Amino acid sequence: AEAWLTHSTVTHRRFCYRPIPIPTPRYYTNTAIRATSLHDIPPNASTSTAMSSTTNGSVQHPPCLTMVTPAEVTLEIKNPVDPTALLQAKAILAELGAGEGLGPILQAPLLKVAHRLGDVYADSTQLVITKEECKAAFEGLTDIERNALVNIHARVTRFAEAQRGSVVDMEIDIPGGKAGHTVSPCQTAGCYAPGGRYPLPSSVIMTAVTARAAGCATVVLASPKPALITKAAAHICNVDIFLGIGGAQAIAAMAYGIDGILETPADVIVGPGNKWVTAAKAIVSGYCGIDMLAGPSEVLVICDDTANAEMVAADLIAQAEHDVVARAILLSTDAKFMAEVEENVQSQVECLPEPNRSTARMAFRQSFAV
Repeated sequence: AEAWLTHSTVTHRRFCYRPIPIPTPRYYTNTAIRATSLHDIPPNASTSTAMSSTTNGSVQHPPCLTMVTPAEVTLEIKNPVDPTALLQAKAILAELGAGEGLGPILQAPLLKVAHRLGDVYADSTQLVITKEECKAAFEGLTDIERNALVNIHARVTRFAEAQRGSVVDMEIDIPGGKAGHTVSPCQTAGCYAPGGRYPLPSSVIMTAVTARAAGCATVVLASPKPALITKAAAHICNVDIFLGIGGAQAIAAMAYGIDGILETPADVIVGPGNKWVTAAKAIVSGYCGIDMLAGPSEVLVICDDTANAEMVAADLIAQAEHDVVARAILLSTDAKFMAEVEENVQSQVECLPEPNRSTARMAFRQSFAV
């Protein structure tokens, strides 16, 4: 909820506030560990033990987790903003005529860019997903899917409201007067939910519900070519405006507004996205608030031989299937247990549907175990 709340210490664009938490160095960099020259380690090198397994008794797959020694692991500081993506995002914003002081983006150029980049279907002339479409999608779900959304929505709402209640106004007496802070919601919240390889309704719920709990008057959602489950999530979250666009153009639209659609630009924009989303957030940051500049999905699991290998494998895969540039790292005190995890990773990856399976296998190429 803190991402949506503001406190009165620093000047903000439309209010005398700045979104909290206050940025730290991690706002600008992604810090991770990596295996030194991981891809250059020879398969039979003494410093690297390749773990392999046989799937279904016949198909031999390369190891998902390459074994490395502690000496082969170094600190890696990365810029979360891809330089090429940043140039491309700037070009997109220029094409849209987007920028501070330039007013809202016109619908025609936005729709043109959305068509070219595949955000909308070829015959579509609309940028907005209607509430009626979202309601129909929700009602068209199976009972299992609908109950899952309802339960997730209830759990996230309960936590978000409790978190909001924990952040309160305060004031103390000091010599000559009083000192304190007040907490106020942003007016308009922009939420981004990836479309891409597969839908992420969880992103809709975790951002839109939190915005509602914070007290934001208007909640805007953006997601390209939204699947039925994404539309259904938008319905249960009761978002005010649902933009069926993605990428840098979606971030620009929420930051600067859209003529005739979004007259009040977002005060803060949050939610995961690809490298163009991150690049666009870097561009609009300062004009409006953002959550953070996030790099690819990463997970580090630290465990000993008492852990559940099946669950550890599932945790690693949950990140690896996000993106081909994601990374999963296992740190353990027991080599035998790590081999057991590798076996579980292999078998579980094979059970994934496409494109999740091939995405995870690509991501495991830069993943490793220590």
